[in-house]
Amino acid sequence: MAIKGLGTASTTALLISECQNGMTDPEHSTNDLLSGQVCKRGTIEKIEALAAVLRARGVPVFHATVQGLPGFRGWGANSPLTASIRKRPLVEGHISTAVHPGITVAGEDVVVARHRGLTAFHGTELEYLLRNMGVQSLVVTGVSLNIALPGSIIEAVNRGFSVVVPSDCVSGATDETHDFVLRHMLPLLSTVATSESIIAELGA
Repeated sequence: MAIKGLGTASTTALLISECQNGMTDPEHSTNDLLSGQVCKRGTIEKIEALAAVLRARGVPVFHATVQGLPGFRGWGANSPLTASIRKRPLVEGHISTAVHPGITVAGEDVVVARHRGLTAFHGTELEYLLRNMGVQSLVVTGVSLNIALPGSIIEAVNRGFSVVVPSDCVSGATDETHDFVLRHMLPLLSTVATSESIIAELGA
């Protein structure tokens, strides 16, 4: 059965959200709860496997990262979360902003760096790049189910994109958040599937 909202290889893109060292690698983590969940679930390995297949089918791969300008210039501290991020080393050039070494950044991939805000589309070129590449459907992976993923998915839906979420390629900071968002929030905004079913449809 076709996955609702999933386009063809030529109209779909893979979005990997915030799979950077500071969020997902315990060695450089600025969020130990989240990086622990990522390791527990094997999220990085599953995203890498999905990306390899989709990339081979011609699906463009986007890596959304958060990296403040030096000194966090222009970064608001207008919420507890944005204020806490200003206390982390998540600035341009720091190892915490580099994509996790377990995820390939191929030459044709696009890295979209965000200098402010909490979601992938905010203040970035992501929407314009997707539209100019003829993308209509997004496969959204990465972290976290607490804020960045549901926020980015809402933004994608508001912009007219359809979204598919592979449930085995995302992580929240706690078991409770992970399960609640996957079961009760994302099905209202997207199709929740598995990476295996997405590969079967796009990677054949």
